[in-house]
Amino acid sequence: MITLSLTRFRLPAAMRQRLAIVLFSGSAALAPILLRADAPAQGARWAHITTALFCTSDDVDRLLTNPADRQAALAYFAPLRLAKIYLEDARGDPAAVAALREIATDLKARGLEVSGAVVPAGEHGPLCYNDPKDMAMLEGRVRVLAQVFDEIIVDDWLFTTCTCAKCLAGRGSDSWANYRSRLVAEQSKQHLIAAAKQVNPRVQVIIKYPNWYEGHRQNGYDVARQTPQFDGVSVGIETRQPTTQDQHIPTYSGYVFQKWIGGNAGPKWRSAWLDNYDMQGADNDYVAQVWQAVLARAPEIIFWCAGVLHPPAPSASNYPHLVEMMPDFDRLAGMLDGPARGIPIHLPLGSTGEFNVFGYLGMIGLPMAPQTTFPADPKAAIFTQHSLRDPKLAAELLARVRAGREVFLTWTLLQKLRESELGRALNVIGEGGTVASSTFRVREHFWHSQSVDAPRSFGFPRIETSTWPYVREVALVREDGDFGVLLKTPYLEGQVDVLNLPDNSYDLLRLPESVLNAIRRCFFEELGVRLVGPGGVALYPFGGRQYVLYNMNNGPAKVALRLPAVTPARVWKERMHDKSLTVADVEEGKGPWARRETEVALTLLPFEIAVIEAR
Repeated sequence: MITLSLTRFRLPAAMRQRLAIVLFSGSAALAPILLRADAPAQGARWAHITTALFCTSDDVDRLLTNPADRQAALAYFAPLRLAKIYLEDARGDPAAVAALREIATDLKARGLEVSGAVVPAGEHGPLCYNDPKDMAMLEGRVRVLAQVFDEIIVDDWLFTTCTCAKCLAGRGSDSWANYRSRLVAEQSKQHLIAAAKQVNPRVQVIIKYPNWYEGHRQNGYDVARQTPQFDGVSVGIETRQPTTQDQHIPTYSGYVFQKWIGGNAGPKWRSAWLDNYDMQGADNDYVAQVWQAVLARAPEIIFWCAGVLHPPAPSASNYPHLVEMMPDFDRLAGMLDGPARGIPIHLPLGSTGEFNVFGYLGMIGLPMAPQTTFPADPKAAIFTQHSLRDPKLAAELLARVRAGREVFLTWTLLQKLRESELGRALNVIGEGGTVASSTFRVREHFWHSQSVDAPRSFGFPRIETSTWPYVREVALVREDGDFGVLLKTPYLEGQVDVLNLPDNSYDLLRLPESVLNAIRRCFFEELGVRLVGPGGVALYPFGGRQYVLYNMNNGPAKVALRLPAVTPARVWKERMHDKSLTVADVEEGKGPWARRETEVALTLLPFEIAVIEAR
């Protein structure tokens, strides 16, 4: 569920698909999928989701130019119940206008919306925005498209890595991030947006942001600068295979991308974009991307692209499972009730930090609600190194604890704040290097801790604190000491929590349940609900009574929701599959520290979605 380097750092479409066709055209295993007798008629739509298909220039040539091929392709993709098709033209040849117009007219006659698409790349890859030839090529492509379409989407190759003499001279003493983000915004405004609108004043130009947010500004993307320039925004999910492909993006990050960048775009947010590039044999990981788009309530779901979902492409092997799941996607979208809720996490636009930390936190059952501005009011909020993009961060954090609120920091952020007042909240007597052990100590209440043995060892950055004040809610235990994993301390009128992330980020999902439950407990008061169980299960609360659970593990997961004990008792139901629920009042802790809670428990199958509601 990851891409190749930057975005999908693949070859431009024409080069990529020609190679795929040559290599795989003889594969008998990828014969065309036979349409079922109950396949939906062309023009059918889903009730609650909107779907679209991206066609590269090669897809247009191979699948849509010939009327017979077009009819066959539309029949093949009919189970997706498409509302729109995006047509790329990579040539920029005015002679292509007539052919594009003929295809678009036929598709519209069949009840489909049709938009144009441009991939700002050449045979050499990313463009140089100081090269007149590259800018002329970009202009030529959008001028052709604007003659045919009233909407053009810009694929996420709108970036540059160029280090030519002109680029170095233009950068001067500035950073690449500052220079390229300014350069690409200026040049795309002139040679892309303005060029298209000169041809067709009605045309709407949509920017698609790649999922590799940590390299946005370094390579010319700048959400804060570009969203106001463009008419619409599409946000890449493209988590693909999370642990094997080279971007290593956890599944839940796809949800956060939509809520973070799409939420900032407001009414300009048009779509979520996902693909199955190089995902043959990873059906569950592929549809996991669609679940994230549905749960984020994406206005439109774009499937990239026709060529990789259609034989002879190897990744076309994912298509039957996608078709099988489509009714469930639509059904879930129709069930979602009320606004999405989550823990505020501070993610300023253009920020970078611990790579995809919000995705890992989401995958241990902490629902994320990204905020681009400082979350001053909520009782609890999460802060990572991304927060350092805010120049007033130290003062704002101090004001939060003075006001009696809680701040939940990553250890790496606290290290950066060492010279601030908040950086003095913990009495750290030793740090540096790593420690490893399979034993944890989890504090249950002030005087009592539980020793937990994991089946294997875990490695963490070394944090050693003094005995008093006692701050170790969760510690990694070795013969020579207890080392901080989750640290909590009162400070001024509020509280400071510090989470030390394991060396292997995915180990966060594999920690013992009691350790994960202690982390989740930090946000119980803020959310009014917490997950109990293993990692790899995400929680998505909606409104005040609906909780969606998604098991992203390859095996079953026994999980439970814990809520404050309620009177009168509610009636609980699982709506997606009518799964059996066990509801009971439980007591956690002992004596004066005992807490009564309501527990709603069930078992989730691998990659299963459940919708739990209280009536």
